[in-house]
Amino acid sequence: MSAKPPKELVVSEEAVPDGTAVWRYFKFERFVDILKTHSLWFSRPFRFEDQWEGLFPPSYVRRTRRYADANRIPFEEFDRDFRMRLLRHRYAHFVNCWHLSDHESDAMWKLYALAKTGIAIQSKVGDVNECLQPHNSGQVIYYDPSHDVRSSTIFGPHDILFKRNSFSWEQEFRFWFDDDELRERIEAGVQFREEDLFPGRPVGISDMQRLFKKIVVAPGASDEFIEQVQAACAEHRKRWIWDLIERSYSDRMWDSFNK
Repeated sequence: MSAKPPKELVVSEEAVPDGTAVWRYFKFERFVDILKTHSLWFSRPFRFEDQWEGLFPPSYVRRTRRYADANRIPFEEFDRDFRMRLLRHRYAHFVNCWHLSDHESDAMWKLYALAKTGIAIQSKVGDVNECLQPHNSGQVIYYDPSHDVRSSTIFGPHDILFKRNSFSWEQEFRFWFDDDELRERIEAGVQFREEDLFPGRPVGISDMQRLFKKIVVAPGASDEFIEQVQAACAEHRKRWIWDLIERSYSDRMWDSFNK
């Protein structure tokens, strides 16, 4: 019995409206660093925990190998380009990730903000783009590695936007810069070592008052923690943030919705 052909998935890079809400979850210490430096940290993809970061769907290689075999073309002619492509997108970008949602996420609180001492910044896609001026941005596309992933256009989604569907709960939106110097080295065949690369780079925020729409403290945060957040804002001459600080929506009692 012949094996079933893989399921086909046609993907495209969908435009996300500028007014779409995005969230960034932090530990308190990272929030203080933002106040101090007026910047956000962008990491190289290879520094993320997911070992598939920056890698395109495996079906790109499978389909090319079938084409090469059918036309009696040595696959090695394509393999070099694939390897160069993997290096470019895994190493020659700086990426900052946000969560797409109209509301808070309990899972994101627990994973990235360490529960009761975390902070979330709410912003809008358009405002993040304006305040950081990244080279590009886009919504992550989640896929099953066993599927035959195809692009709806010849240009296709950027490789940095692909993640396996086991991460789909993250609902991620990414902003990134290109490392042109490293990209040129990769394309010239110059060897490099991971440990010699800077892990990332800070990117200055041009207008923090435009970027911050809400500052939400984690569910169950104490009054003392809110005072600590306010003190940090005051210390860095940003008392205007006090008006944006809110308790988590999750802290509202069941009874409050009965009235």
